[in-house]
Amino acid sequence: MKIAMFADSFYPTVDGAVVAMDTVSRGLEARGHEIVVFAPKPKTPPDTRWRVHYLPSVEFKSYPGYRVAISPSDMLERMRAEKVDLIHCHGLAAMAILSLTASRALRIPHVLTFHTMAHEAIRYYTPLRLQEELMSSLVWTYLRNLLKRPEAVVVPSAPIKEELISWGVKMKHCLVVPTGVDCSRFRPDNHDIEFLRRYGFQGKKVVLHVGRLSKEKRLDIALGAVKELSGTDPDLRLLVVGGGPALEHYKDMVRELGISDRVVFTGFLPDRDLEVAYATCDMLVIPSTFETQGLVVLEAMASGRPVGGMRARAIPEFVQEGKNGCLFDEDSCAEAIMRCLSRAESMRISALATAREYSVDACTAQLEEAYETAITEARSQSAGGRPA
Repeated sequence: MKIAMFADSFYPTVDGAVVAMDTVSRGLEARGHEIVVFAPKPKTPPDTRWRVHYLPSVEFKSYPGYRVAISPSDMLERMRAEKVDLIHCHGLAAMAILSLTASRALRIPHVLTFHTMAHEAIRYYTPLRLQEELMSSLVWTYLRNLLKRPEAVVVPSAPIKEELISWGVKMKHCLVVPTGVDCSRFRPDNHDIEFLRRYGFQGKKVVLHVGRLSKEKRLDIALGAVKELSGTDPDLRLLVVGGGPALEHYKDMVRELGISDRVVFTGFLPDRDLEVAYATCDMLVIPSTFETQGLVVLEAMASGRPVGGMRARAIPEFVQEGKNGCLFDEDSCAEAIMRCLSRAESMRISALATAREYSVDACTAQLEEAYETAITEARSQSAGGRPA
């Protein structure tokens, strides 16, 4: 099958949706499918292993690094030339609308993965000055109108499906398909003490945070926990991997809290260094209340590391208290970090077992089933005289 992946964000931007799409595409390719990508054109298109059709775009000034695609006059011709069998969209904005346009015009089944809790993110980045309640209401009106249109909507975890339904979203089909983790890449034997020496953290208890640095990811909660523990555990350190629009905001916070000697920001790491970071640090912390899945949770577990995760949305779907990690609320992050560190070795086996349940191959097989559901739905609509 030839699948067109539509993305609101794509390399060189790196976020959860980009990583998920890349992982999904590799899994599909390994099972014999062909992938072609449609994405907003960046200022300097990077080298990538994928065949990419870049669409004209403009900078989204409220969120540095992101661009908004503009429909090119030849988009449908490009789609026809590619002879695509199915469209899979990984965004909710411009590319969702463009992919639906292509789907209806060319009668190609359409699948959309819901990666982002847009009604919460928009308050940080909208250029409009509207009350938060009104803005959230407008976003849900848009999402209800959007999500009823694809032949299938994929969500990465059951809590997100329940949340969409609770907001009155009606979908033709909604299927829970997590993004799988590559257990051949993320492994405990990636451990390398020299990685910690690079940052002066050898011999310390190192907590890892991986992700795009944006305000909705709530790194401030982890920083507050480091401050809280600074008086009782002099060996505790926090390694922050990633970049994003809130990087300077969080660096300022570290200085204000007086924990500059305990926190290091690495920026984005090359793939190999990221694999080593997971396996070498003692645990992962994820304080976000925003996650539809949180793939970093499974990457850490595949590396044999427990996870301290916020008791919110998708995180409790993967983190089991006391077995493969610890859950916390906004005011109990410090306590959860200490529980994880004290029981890290005993939780190692359960962490590995959890990751293996969500291997790339297992999750890709589930995605293929979602694709078949979408194809069947499209045929049913065509037989009933409605647009596919």
